Amino acid sequence: MNRKLLKRVTLGFLLFFTLAFLWYKFETSHIQYVPVKDCDKASAQSLKALSGMVEDSWFQRKHYDVVAHTSGLCMFYMYYQEYNALYFGEEMSSGNIIGVAMTPDELHEFADTISTNTDFQKMLDYLEDIEKAKPAPVHEF
Repeated sequence: MNRKLLKRVTLGFLLFFTLAFLWYKFETSHIQYVPVKDCDKASAQSLKALSGMVEDSWFQRKHYDVVAHTSGLCMFYMYYQEYNALYFGEEMSSGNIIGVAMTPDELHEFADTISTNTDFQKMLDYLEDIEKAKPAPVHEF
């Protein structure tokens, strides 16, 4: 009797931890960390990684995040597919964030046409030009 109870409790714990691990992996699958050598050249590389995440998704998530980093945070992209909004910036708290309305097809096209040597300031300038015509909806992070 005690062996059966111990076996059921052990299997219950194993099942619980397995399901908790799978849930954790599912919840963090929308974030990709891109290690880069130089923060100045990371804008295009990160945008291409974001485009790949959105393109390869079999399931529409609330948002997709790409964070470029060296020893610290360089920049981030956030893409909200439901709102067709792309956000780009340094740190969330820095206030240096720009939001652009962009469909997934426009995102893929933009990622394909952007030069691989685009630095942070150039990317900010490109997105500011797009923002004038198509600003993203106001959003709280």
